Amino acid sequence: MKKFFLVLLMAAAACKGPEDIPEDILPKEKMVQLLIRIHIAEAAVGVRNLPSDSASKLFKAYQNELFKKAEVDDSVYARSYSYYVERPELMDQIYAAVVDSLSLRESVGKMD
Repeated sequence: MKKFFLVLLMAAAACKGPEDIPEDILPKEKMVQLLIRIHIAEAAVGVRNLPSDSASKLFKAYQNELFKKAEVDDSVYARSYSYYVERPELMDQIYAAVVDSLSLRESVGKMD
């Protein structure tokens, strides 16, 4: 009987609908776009072969500019990133979209 309830509980959890994302968390689509730009910025800094402290400062400047253009506060980004990290299924969906987009950009030669 206990196995039946355990199976029923697992089935109910598997059927759970999409999670409502709190208002103070970036939507998945916006998170995807930010992460794409952040990874491109990381690559741009990485190819410069700068000392680590200089690379870190340059990346931080790029990141601040990205947040400004996207009209996202860095604390909102950090909170959103933590939220998605705590929900691996959502983070997997986000990074699947990021990787797909970066791969497509690389294949057409557009990494800006």
